[in-house]
This record gives sequence, structure tokens and C-alpha cells, in this order.
Amino acid sequence: MKIRRGGAIAVTVFLAGCSFLKRPDNQFYSLDTIPSQGAPRQLSGAPVGIDGIELPPGLDRRGIVLRGADHRFEVRGTHQWAASLEEMVNHTLAFDLANRLPDGMVVLPGQAKPIAPMRSIYLVFEDLAPGPDGVFVLDTRWTVREPARAERTRHERITVQMPSMESPQIATAMSEAVAELADRIAAGL
Repeated sequence: MKIRRGGAIAVTVFLAGCSFLKRPDNQFYSLDTIPSQGAPRQLSGAPVGIDGIELPPGLDRRGIVLRGADHRFEVRGTHQWAASLEEMVNHTLAFDLANRLPDGMVVLPGQAKPIAPMRSIYLVFEDLAPGPDGVFVLDTRWTVREPARAERTRHERITVQMPSMESPQIATAMSEAVAELADRIAAGL
């Protein structure tokens, strides 16, 4: 009888211990489109479409990434983006841009490209992450290619103060930075 009770206690302790080893549930985050503060910018001519985005090596992953001191990254494995970061940035930027330009001027992801020539935007990000100082940094060069005009490239550096380094605040700060980028692209077209 003592052996059975001892065995039952050992099994109970073992099972209780296993619950401490359980991996935390994944939490998923997305970017939000942010409406323009003003009226859509008047723009005519060929529609605009985002043709490509290049993110910095190490940042285009499912886990949320924070830049640390001494060139280190912290990857939050259980705090993940709901899709690939490149797809989310492309989608959010396209819809933010559509909110800032007249209807029909932005070719959205998944839409058929027009038969007539369009203005293509290509973005190369140098940085798109929060740093150790509580500031989210978006640093990119964007290029516009359009028919019969010289290619134009601009550099944008956008910073957003964050109240904390928690994942929801990182998603909010990134959404705000992408919206500010859409404002600057709309003004630069």
C-alpha cells in the first residue's frame, strides 16, 4: 500500500512539474492602417503601386525583433507577427498610401496591375525595429520609377517614441512609423 501511495505521489509530482515546462502560448500581432490626418493629396496621372520591399537581414522573420546594445538582437519567439513582416509592411503601407491619395490612384496588393504604365515604388529598409533606448526607428530609401521620367530616390528616417518595449507597443509604433512614411511618400509623388 505504501508503494502504491508513493507511486501515486510521484506521478502527481511529475505531472505537476510538466506543467511548468509547458511552452507559453504564441501571441500574434499585426500592423494597423492609420487614417490620414488631412484630405487626400490631389494627384493625377498614372496610378502608383509598391513593386517591392527589402527588409534588413535578420528582421524579416515571424518573431518580433528588438535591437539591443552591442549589435545584438532579441527575438521574441512566442511574440510573432501574424504573417511575414515583409508582407505586412507592404500591405499596410499600400493601404495607408491609398488613404492619402485619391481613389483609384494606388494599385493595392493582389489587384491586377493596369495595362497602362504605372508609377512603381521600391523600398529598401536599413532599419525597421525598436532600439534599446525606447525609440522605434524606420530608415528607408524609396525609389519611384515612372514612364518618361528619371528615376527618383529619397531617404526617410522616422522615429517614434515608445512608452514601453512590450510587443503591443512595438506593433503600434511600427504602424505609426509606416503611416508617417505613407504621408511622406504621398507628399513626394
